[in-house]
Amino acid sequence: MFSGIIEKKAKILNIDNWNYTVDNIFNKILKTGISIAHDWACMTITESDSEKYSFFVMEESIKRTNFKNKKTWDFFNIEWSLKLLDTMDWHFVSGHIDTTWEVVNIKENNDWSKYYNIKFSNKYSNLIIDKWSITINWVSLTIVDDLGDQLSVSIIPLTQEITNIWDLKISDTVNLEFDILWKYINKLQLNRK
Repeated sequence: MFSGIIEKKAKILNIDNWNYTVDNIFNKILKTGISIAHDWACMTITESDSEKYSFFVMEESIKRTNFKNKKTWDFFNIEWSLKLLDTMDWHFVSGHIDTTWEVVNIKENNDWSKYYNIKFSNKYSNLIIDKWSITINWVSLTIVDDLGDQLSVSIIPLTQEITNIWDLKISDTVNLEFDILWKYINKLQLNRK
């Protein structure tokens, strides 16, 4: 389980078929088998030294994430999984991506925050609620507006600085995970019909 609060961003050093090698921003050898979230996708560490670590991305993950668009020198947003006594600063995030959507508009505000409009399929419209939580590229955010076939989120300057959101452009693909509690509520309602 994760919180969607980004700790750091890490540069992709190499992509070799299904294996991704990333800059080890933790500066210590990571235990093989631990899970670290990368742009909201939970990946198992397969190899590590103090400068870099690697993980395997299976075909299912490539199909469901923005990993297929990642290139060497791009950045991942990174978060360790929660420990039992960690505080919950935002909302529960599973690290299992629901879908990928496209950035269709970016608007800079007078306060240096930015609005991002993300286009989505009507299939997910029941999971979009104004002022409810959503995770985009692993960043836990609040939906500002439900615009029919789009949603908007507002990103403060700090979030732009410490995550890979700053690098998003129109037509880029982002990973999305909907609020897990709202997904369960929706599932229960559908099963009652």
